[in-house]
Amino acid sequence: MSHQSLQNEFTKIFSEGLINEPLGKYSSMKVGGQADFFCNAKDIEALKNLIDFAKNASLPYFILSGGSNVLFDDNGFRGLVIKIDFKNLEIKDEFITADAGVIVALMMNMASKSGLTGVEKWIGLPGTVGGAIRGNAGCNGLETKDILVKATLLNPETGEIHEEKNEYFGFSYRNSKIKHSNEIILNATFKLKKGEPQKVENPRVFTQPKGMSAGSFFKNPSPETPAGMLIDKAGLKGTRIGNAQISDVHGNFILNLGGATAKDIKDLVAIAKSTVKEKFGIELEEEVQILGETGKDIV
Repeated sequence: MSHQSLQNEFTKIFSEGLINEPLGKYSSMKVGGQADFFCNAKDIEALKNLIDFAKNASLPYFILSGGSNVLFDDNGFRGLVIKIDFKNLEIKDEFITADAGVIVALMMNMASKSGLTGVEKWIGLPGTVGGAIRGNAGCNGLETKDILVKATLLNPETGEIHEEKNEYFGFSYRNSKIKHSNEIILNATFKLKKGEPQKVENPRVFTQPKGMSAGSFFKNPSPETPAGMLIDKAGLKGTRIGNAQISDVHGNFILNLGGATAKDIKDLVAIAKSTVKEKFGIELEEEVQILGETGKDIV
């Protein structure tokens, strides 16, 4: 089937499907070229249908959640980007069950309104429930693994949907089993506590720069050697390439000052990694997923 025929078939089957859709508007860094095919998945059935389409057409596909932890290539993505867009949320006793597309801040707000406590430390945490589980997101000492009870997953190869408890995910610092498999998170249940939610000041307001970024770009090598400190000691804060800059406020933030390209950002990433390696013998590892145009991660 020709590419044009494939486009026609795609828009015929998926009425909300988009062709040559700019990806920058779906990423917090606001960079990235066009996806050949793009569609929101409003429910699990739609998600399965989109995956089947990609497989039958031999198209690479990428599952996009909140877009707060991904950097798209300037050349875009030669395949289908599927944005998880189901957002049901239910609270029963001290348990919150939320779909993968639910924004973390919304879940926190609903917990507070329902008299639940235990998630206040996530104030300022970006992204969605699905992304939080995949990367064991956390801040202020609270990680996803600390409150997750179970999650429902889709195996895209078999179409099987299965539920797994916390232990299944093999959580570690900013990592989980899901990061290294093709399983897709559909929803999750978290356990909180009844009580008056404590007010927690958001230190990120004072220590993290404002602007277009993906948050912390690198994982901290250890609690004693945070990436931002290493980049600062390497003298790289404020370093700029094109319209991308290593923040002069926090060394672990790379900012799009407006009109930056993915290449600008990746060049800064390379400088930060090589300089820190040279000066301290420490290899920085990206927390942000850098996606190439063929669907393979580029480091």
